[in-house]
Amino acid sequence: MAYLLNVILGTIVPMCVTALVTMAITIIFKTSSTTNFAQGVISAFGAYVVASGLNKLNLSIWLALPIGIVVAVAMAVAIDVLIFRRGRYVNALGKQIITMGLISIIVGAIPLIFGMQAPQFRTFVEGKLSFLVDGQDVTVTVNALVCLAITAVVLTALFLLLQFSKWGLSVRATASNEYVAGMLGINTHVITAISWGLAGALGTLAATMNGGINQVGVYFMTNYQVNAFLAGILGGFATFYGPVIAAFLIPLANNLVVYLANVMGKPELSSWSLVIVYGLALVIIFFKPQGLFGKRTVKKV
Repeated sequence: MAYLLNVILGTIVPMCVTALVTMAITIIFKTSSTTNFAQGVISAFGAYVVASGLNKLNLSIWLALPIGIVVAVAMAVAIDVLIFRRGRYVNALGKQIITMGLISIIVGAIPLIFGMQAPQFRTFVEGKLSFLVDGQDVTVTVNALVCLAITAVVLTALFLLLQFSKWGLSVRATASNEYVAGMLGINTHVITAISWGLAGALGTLAATMNGGINQVGVYFMTNYQVNAFLAGILGGFATFYGPVIAAFLIPLANNLVVYLANVMGKPELSSWSLVIVYGLALVIIFFKPQGLFGKRTVKKV
């Protein structure tokens, strides 16, 4: 039991990172009809800004993070205003190709701006908490609990705003039908720009959490982006909450597969954990094409 609890508690930060990235991708997908393949590198750019504040300006992470968020928000809004707003009638495939092009631009810009060396990063807080279960130590880092608290507050606030605020109603209307939302007087340009800005902020927050446990690099958010896309499909893009719930399940399932492999005396299966999780997800999607929380939509002509 202690080993299982250690596995679950060790998954807290990856779950938080995946959930935040998934929310960022979902909100852009819903409002801009765009699968943003550049979300990972935009998040990485924000993390490099945070790292510059930590290492060059000697700021605390609590001061460097807002600077990184502001820069990432400005970048994301500029992408929407200068690129996607001018190409709003480009089909879905064309928009995806545009985001792939953005990956090349941002990946090339990061070493030019910040240098080739991987930056040093810090966690939000230091320290660990330990307690005994069945006579064995169970340990969780204080940083993981802080990340969980931040993620819970941010996502709860977003879901409440989406459900009960005028902005949230405008987002849901734009996500349902941008053209009709515009006819009803909603400024869809503002809504999509805010959505891109929010995605930039969420991505930077996620990248900052990830930077505390992994080495920061140009592609260090790529795996989380892939898991976020899978979470969107598994949870169902028809809702905002479905992908986020699935985003918590995927890292947890990955670590549980590793746990089961070790318990069964087959540690070599640990390297196949993601393959096994993706395979299980594909089986679920086969039987539920709309996702776990998706709904079948019927278009009336």
